[in-house]
Amino acid sequence: MKRTKNMVYRPSIESRELTLYATNDGRIYEYWIIPVVRNLAKKFAKGTFDPDKAIDAFFPVATAAAKKYCKEFARLEDAPRIFSVTDRFTTAADMVDYYMENIERNDL
Repeated sequence: MKRTKNMVYRPSIESRELTLYATNDGRIYEYWIIPVVRNLAKKFAKGTFDPDKAIDAFFPVATAAAKKYCKEFARLEDAPRIFSVTDRFTTAADMVDYYMENIERNDL
């Protein structure tokens, strides 16, 4: 994935809220997070794991979580204003840290 200048790690209240929402939502966990963690676990076992690419793998998860959050709690049109690219990138990086133990142990 091509990185833009807005894709920097900058923790904020919005990114923390999105991280909590994404890690606690059952549908996002089942349909988005489990496949990504399994894929990254395979790469870790083969020795080709790259933390930067892991963040890229979780970025679509953060985007899907942002859309679902806005659909549930706000208007979907407001999604880019509520969760910026920086917030979603920070969420993706936090999710890599959160699931790193599962990736290392291949446990899901």
